[in-house]
Amino acid sequence: MTARRLALACLAAIAPLAPFALSQDTDLQQLIETRTHAASELSVDELWAEASRLGSLGREIDAEQTDRAIDDLLRAGNAAPREVLLLVAARLSGDEPDPELLSGALVPLLDDDDESIARASAGLLADSIFGLLPVEHSDEIATKLIAGAREVERSPELRMDFAVTAYQLGGGQAVRDVQRILTSFLNSSDPALRGRAALALASVGEMLSVRGELERLASLPGPEGRLAGAYLKQENLREFYESQIRKQKALRDEALRNTDLTGPLDSVERVMEMIMQAHVEGDKVSEEELLDAALDGMLRSMDPHSNYFSPDVFADFQQDLQAEYGGIGAYVGVDRDDNIFTITRPIYSGPAYEANLRSDDKIVRIDDWPTHEGGVSKPTDDVIRRLKGEPGSVVRLYVWRRGMDPALIERPTEDMVVEVTRGLITIPPVQVQMLPEHIGLIELTSFSGVASQELAKGLRQLLDEGAVGLILDLRGNPGGLLTEARDVADLFLPAGKLVVSTESRIRETDKLFTRKEPLVPMEMPLMVMIDRFSASAAEIVAGALQDHGRATLIGQRSFGKGSVQNLVPMPGVEDDGFEDSNRNRYHDNWEKLTKDYNGNGQFDYAPRIKLTIARYLLPSGRSIHRELDENGDIVSPGGVEPDEEIRQKRWETWKLEEMIEMQGDRAVRAYMDEHWDGNIELFEQLAVSDSADSSRYPGFDEWYQGLNTRLSKDDVRFLVRREVRRRVQDQNGSAFPRGDYQQDYQLQRAIALILERLGLDWHDYPEFLLTFNYEAAGGVARDEDHVASSAGADQTRKSVRDALELLAAARSNKTELSKEDLDRLTELLSELDH
Repeated sequence: MTARRLALACLAAIAPLAPFALSQDTDLQQLIETRTHAASELSVDELWAEASRLGSLGREIDAEQTDRAIDDLLRAGNAAPREVLLLVAARLSGDEPDPELLSGALVPLLDDDDESIARASAGLLADSIFGLLPVEHSDEIATKLIAGAREVERSPELRMDFAVTAYQLGGGQAVRDVQRILTSFLNSSDPALRGRAALALASVGEMLSVRGELERLASLPGPEGRLAGAYLKQENLREFYESQIRKQKALRDEALRNTDLTGPLDSVERVMEMIMQAHVEGDKVSEEELLDAALDGMLRSMDPHSNYFSPDVFADFQQDLQAEYGGIGAYVGVDRDDNIFTITRPIYSGPAYEANLRSDDKIVRIDDWPTHEGGVSKPTDDVIRRLKGEPGSVVRLYVWRRGMDPALIERPTEDMVVEVTRGLITIPPVQVQMLPEHIGLIELTSFSGVASQELAKGLRQLLDEGAVGLILDLRGNPGGLLTEARDVADLFLPAGKLVVSTESRIRETDKLFTRKEPLVPMEMPLMVMIDRFSASAAEIVAGALQDHGRATLIGQRSFGKGSVQNLVPMPGVEDDGFEDSNRNRYHDNWEKLTKDYNGNGQFDYAPRIKLTIARYLLPSGRSIHRELDENGDIVSPGGVEPDEEIRQKRWETWKLEEMIEMQGDRAVRAYMDEHWDGNIELFEQLAVSDSADSSRYPGFDEWYQGLNTRLSKDDVRFLVRREVRRRVQDQNGSAFPRGDYQQDYQLQRAIALILERLGLDWHDYPEFLLTFNYEAAGGVARDEDHVASSAGADQTRKSVRDALELLAAARSNKTELSKEDLDRLTELLSELDH
């Protein structure tokens, strides 16, 4: 059988309709006709899935013939309504669909007595391809749709669908008619109708009159509430970016007026030519890459935070600030153990998790595109680009899980398919956990556009659960939007308190104050954890809470990024044009290009310049900015200094090597695979606290005895519990904050201080007493015997550690111990013997 015949047979075999005999002389035309005639038995929802299969697999056989066959069937004009819907939906995914042919087939269906068919026809006519119709034709369709939307005997849902499509197709008069029609529903006494009308108006970008109704909807559970919340977020981001664009344009115009652009650049060009002609790597770089590097170097010579954004880098930067995208909702990457593209953790509010995708699932194919070939994973960016897409669209993922036949990685089968409906994904910046004794832990990972909103939601959850003290974890938070820093401080400080001011040589001082009363009661103890990776907006919030005496800071001095950057488009260069179908002023990867300046078929941003124009000052007037001299040496460390500096636990080198080795041979995962199903409830308890007791784990002692490791039982228990927490996250659909009070010295001190402020002592609570590090938590020995035994235990641990370090060094270097090392090892063992 030829490859083409085999593909035809596969197409017939996998479709959900009744099978038919495929003879050798059956061609693609007959196959499409047969599947089309069978479509009359399908529901509208089933039609869309069938259209996707028919279109994608038919084009894999012969794209041109598939499109031609579908066009011929539509021109014949004798297809039943559901057959028309199937053919048009399949053709829209093909090459250069004819909008006049497709619209001619769809418009008669608008009068169909079956409202599901009429609504489906209106939905297809909303496709952007029909924007290419001649104006008189699109106006004619819009007029028909508006007439249908005014027919009161039809259902409100159908009338609103007609109105939304008419808005997309019509001109000014049609837009005004649609606004009046949808506004009439907005004035209904029926809350459900008002909600649908508000969502319909929002979908066409008419936000001004519906904000109140959307806010009501967003407060309700369910898909409509989530959609209303998404529209509100988009509108807030649009307003913010419009204000930023106005400011940037004013700054750019002022800079251009004061800049002499006539200076010679001959030397730069000559150096670039020399590099490309004579440098040993000169044939591997383009002129554009060298120029980008020159511009970036020029800016970075001024300060570490001024830099040049190439189009690709700026696209990533935009994604980080947006915090929203269309996709499946998962953290992903290539697993270094097997080099396969892997879900490291699903976003638990996203479509991937709803479709039962879990951590460590391997995505080996996306639709008909393999992610893994010849033992090598394809570039991560290419894979992610295919996972993203328009919310509501369906992507077929072929998922391989451990225990399956390894041959299926390269040749996946249909029973491995997981269909995921893409959604509007909000990257969650907040994780919460109620610790023992009602101490609330809340982690904020970034200051994206939804940071303060999500933080407020998490704080309300903890307060409703009876929190008596709070710990805000800003460790590793790189910062983000300045306005979000003010809004986060709003949650903890009274109205009218200064959060941050700016100092600039070209601007007047700008000050941001809190605007409302705090969500968290002022008398509630508050600890803030920071480290050397807490930067920018995270430092502003921590410093403001410290300056106002609202919080105690614990951890390490923060990064010291206290400068203000302005993002300015490169003069004379424009972003590619695109159809902004959701009107968020931001290019989503499913939106059609209208201008492609470099002809690469992808949307490209113009370059940006990030220029430092001011410095932040905390309420006390201190600067958090790290100052360097011309040699790059630190003049002023900057940052925010914690009230209590606590360093984290440091593992000995040999232990880390053993742990990595044990993770590599997957012994821990094998243990969990064996014991997980029968002990889920126990593992959920151990994920919160295991009291540092390995005996609580089923079969642990016997399993440990069979391990070839120098790690102690407690070290191995640590690795097992880490895997337990990962699996419990997936089980419960909720991520733990990164802080784990059993291992985290900084978190231990924060807990101890909260209890102290409440007149309590952490020693009185077994869950803390059994796991806390005395020195880190600020423990006080109860009697002299305890002091002596504690000191003796410390000396014993040090002797064992030193002895093992000597053995590890010899083992890693594959050498014999020197005489001096042997003498030292003998001495250490003698100390243990005594």
